Amino acid sequence: MMRGSQGPGKIFIVAVTAAVALSLLPVSLLRPWTNDLSALLWIPLRPPAHGLTALRHWLRPPRDETAVRDSQLLLEDRDRFRALWHGERLRAEELSQRLAQVERASKLDRGGVPVEPVMVSITGRGAGSSERFLALNAGIRDGVQKGDPAVIGGDLLIGRVVDDPAETSCWLAPLGDASTGRLDVYIAPADRPEAPPSEGVIAQLRPDARGMLVGEVDSTGRVDVGDIVRLADPTWKRAAQGMRVGVVRAVRASDRNPLRKVMEVECGAETDRLRQVTLKVEVNG
Repeated sequence: MMRGSQGPGKIFIVAVTAAVALSLLPVSLLRPWTNDLSALLWIPLRPPAHGLTALRHWLRPPRDETAVRDSQLLLEDRDRFRALWHGERLRAEELSQRLAQVERASKLDRGGVPVEPVMVSITGRGAGSSERFLALNAGIRDGVQKGDPAVIGGDLLIGRVVDDPAETSCWLAPLGDASTGRLDVYIAPADRPEAPPSEGVIAQLRPDARGMLVGEVDSTGRVDVGDIVRLADPTWKRAAQGMRVGVVRAVRASDRNPLRKVMEVECGAETDRLRQVTLKVEVNG
């Protein structure tokens, strides 16, 4: 009983000792016969491996490269046409907005003269004394004349054409440019933006170095932040009269005259971001 129970233990010890001794031998001595031994041990396992490989190919057939290539081409066509569709949709929305601006500019004829709205694109920037002038792709052939006002959104005044236009181009001076000079305006309350000049506060504005419009009003005149400023200047064409100039952004007491207040007006549009404007061309000059 004792000897029989010690037999397996001795065999285990011998096997461990042999494994340790073999692991200490150089690889060059082990490689020739271990490769042959591993090949013999793999013989009974090869048939099941081949069978499992065949089963794998049956369950998942090899990929058809032609079908894959066709699928990739279809995906590329889908993405390309999707991009074209989005582009055309944006183009349609842009044209719709342009049409709405032209129609609104035609209806908002505050000057009492017939005008023909001309939608133009801004093709350049940087001319003028303060380098704020905008180059427009419209000129004499479109009926553009010196002094024609430019608007966006129907009644938001941007500036006016300066100098005599060329055949197919002209320059626009924004309101914030120093060449604008003095502007006669009236201020309408924010809650009554369509109030007439008789119910507003009359003021004179001048552009400063920041592109803001600054002016003074009597301290008795009620001017608040957010009030709407509209043009009432006889030196501008009648088509520009009553157009929105901007919004009052600050009101403070004058340092020079305690009976007057200084207000700062922000122009209604950032000319650096504009791409198109509408010129209000007077039909009868």
